[in-house]
Parts: sequence; C-alpha cells; structure tokens
Amino acid sequence: MPGTGFLHARGQNRGLAKSAPLGHARRMDSARRHAFFILLTVALIYGLIFMQRTAPGLVTPYLLHQFDLDPQTLTLMTVGQFLMYALLQVPVAVSGTRHRPELLLVIGTLADGAGTVLFALSPGFSWIVASRVIVGFGDALIWLNIVAVLGRWFGHGVFGRVLGLTAMSGSFGALTATVPLAFWVNASGWRLPFAVMGLSLLLLALAASQVFGRWQPVNPDWPTSGESISWLRVRRSGRRLVGPMLSHFGFMGPFLGFLSIFAVPYLRTTYHLSEVHAGMFMAFALVGSLLGGPLMGTIADRFGVSLPYRMMAGLNLAAWATLAAMPHSLGLVPLALIFVAMGLANGSSVLTFASIRRLFTAVDGSLAAGFANTAGFTSAVLIPMAMALALPRHGMADRAEFIVVLPFVALGGIGPFVTPTIRRLQRGQTNSLASEL
Repeated sequence: MPGTGFLHARGQNRGLAKSAPLGHARRMDSARRHAFFILLTVALIYGLIFMQRTAPGLVTPYLLHQFDLDPQTLTLMTVGQFLMYALLQVPVAVSGTRHRPELLLVIGTLADGAGTVLFALSPGFSWIVASRVIVGFGDALIWLNIVAVLGRWFGHGVFGRVLGLTAMSGSFGALTATVPLAFWVNASGWRLPFAVMGLSLLLLALAASQVFGRWQPVNPDWPTSGESISWLRVRRSGRRLVGPMLSHFGFMGPFLGFLSIFAVPYLRTTYHLSEVHAGMFMAFALVGSLLGGPLMGTIADRFGVSLPYRMMAGLNLAAWATLAAMPHSLGLVPLALIFVAMGLANGSSVLTFASIRRLFTAVDGSLAAGFANTAGFTSAVLIPMAMALALPRHGMADRAEFIVVLPFVALGGIGPFVTPTIRRLQRGQTNSLASEL
C-alpha cells in the first residue's frame, strides 16, 4: 500500500526513541555493577594487605624470645619495611601515569603475598627483615594504585566516601590481626597464620587480574590523560603540596610506627595486660581507624575536606599529648579512648588523597600523592627508631618514649591549616581546584 513504508519508518523511529533511554539505563546499571565489583576487589586486597601489615606487631614478643633479640634490633624489621615503602612512593607515582594502575596493584599484591609466606618460613632474623623488605616493596604499589583504580571508576561526588570505605576494609583487616589473631597464634603458633595470609594474597592477586581485565573503566584515561607530569610544577605548588605532606606525616606515621612494634610490649609491660587483652587495645585503635575513613569521607563530601581534616588534627594532637603526659597512670577506659582517637586520626588520613585530587590535575596529583605517602611512611620509619633510642635510658613506661613522637604529631596538626581551604563541590561541578589556585 502507498505510504506503508513511511508508517513502517515512523514505527521504527518510535521504537528507537523508546529503546534509546532503555539502553542508556542498562549501560548505567551495568557500569554501576562493574564499579561495585571493582570496589569489592580492591577492598578485599586492602583488607588482607592491612592484616599482614599490622600482624607482626602482635607477635613481637614471640620474635623477641625465639630469635633472642632486643627491642632496638627488632625495629629493623619495621624500618626495613617502611623505608622500602617510603623510598618507592615517588617512582610508583610516576609509573602509575605510564602503566595501568590495575597491573601495578596486582604486582604489589603478589609481592606482599610472597613476602608474607617468606616471613612465616624464616629460619632466622635476617630472613625476617628480608621478608618485610619484600612486603614493603609490595606495599609501595598498593595504596597509590588503589586511588588510581578507584579514580578510573568513581567521580568526585562519591570519591571521598569510596576512599573511606576502602580504608574501612583495611581497618577490618587490621582488626582481624588483633584479638582473633591472638587466639589463633596461641592455638597454632605464629608461623601458620602468616603462611595462610600470604597464600591468600597470592590467590587474591590472581583473581584480581581476571576481574580488572574484564571491564573497561568509566574514566579509562584517568590519570594518564596524555598530559605529562611536571616535577617542577608539583614541587612549586607551595602549600597545596606541603599541607597534605605534613598532614600525612603526623596522622599516619605515628599510628603505624607505634602499633607495628611497640604498642603490645608497652601495654604488657606498663599495664601488665595479657597478650589477648593487649590485642583488644589494638582493636580499639583499629575500630577508630575503621570508623575514621568512611565517617570523615562522608563529612568531606558533605561539607568539604577542610573541616574534618582540621578537626582530626586537633584530636590527634590531644590524644598523643595525653599519652605523653601520663603514660603509666591512665585508667584503662581513658587509655582505650586514646587508642580510639589515634585510630580515628589514622583513618582520616584518606582526606590527604581526597584533598590532592581536588588541588591538582589528575597526572600531577599522582606525583603529589606519592610525595604525601612518602612523608607518611618516612614518619613511620623514624618514629620506631626514635622510640627505640628512648628505651635504654628511660624504659618502656617512661613518658620520654611518647614525647619523642609529639614533634611528628605537631607537624601533622599544622598540615590541614596550611592546606588551602577545600569546600564542598556544588552540584554539577567536577573541576579540580588546581585551575583556581
């Protein structure tokens, strides 16, 4: 019939008009689902990484006894790990702009797993140190590439919350390395738990390589958008760089440096706690860290980064100053609250990377994040050394052990106030502050 072709074409166009929004909605649902699986994979990696990173702090009494060590020698284990981490942060940041961050994250997870297995099998203390250096190499590839992977899947409006949830998974892993690990170690010895953690990391790395290779990121060019890193531009960025570096130096370093080696001996010597009860206090700190990441990330998304950043700076300084003033005369409840406060400050260190993402372009932000992470782990290297030097003269219960930490914490307290004020993004605004400063 005449005109039937036109009617058929109109029907086709009408069908296309109806199917276009439906296809878009399906693509959006699919992208959300893929992003969820990416976040879940990253969270599992970070949880296991943080578990094996924190776990040696619980077994330090076993290592001191089995290998006939003094506390000063034992610090080599932590110093080797964190020094390797700190030295590699800037090279890792540069590599992240030239190679896929997913690949680097898988390599880091494999190295962490191999180092943890070697730790479990170590016949002597030199092997312990070597295993933790390997773990430090793997650790160096983890967090910056986690930030890059998440940046390729999530936008500014939810980035703070996503980082907070990822940090929360790390805190869950570290929490598992307290009371549950203490019972496990009491039942089986310290070697088996580390062997299981290491093998689990190796298997998870293989699984992650399959997940990462399956889907195309929402922002595939982030952070390698064709722009080259400008070392000079980042180094001359003034307080945009100095503020986050100082903050990370004082928020994360003291927490990691203390919990990784001295917290359990301090609690057992000064407050005469059993290994399990000392593990409970580590759990208090890690619960604080678990809450600090998502809580501060949510506040940052709602009110801007600067408000929670500055609040946590004050809380961190107050907690460490109280511990330095009364290291052996606090009640158990105030002591528990101090450990929680330290954990909250450590968890809020995710704000360092949320602020860098707002203050720098994507490529320069990778390098800036490397500098900030270097500052945090340099602090984690120096603090155990400083505390170990205070021990021979003053003993585990003296305030000198904590007074040496206060300058680090004070510098961290200055950082959020040096950092340019970062307010909440308005609806539809996605640009970095780098273009405004």
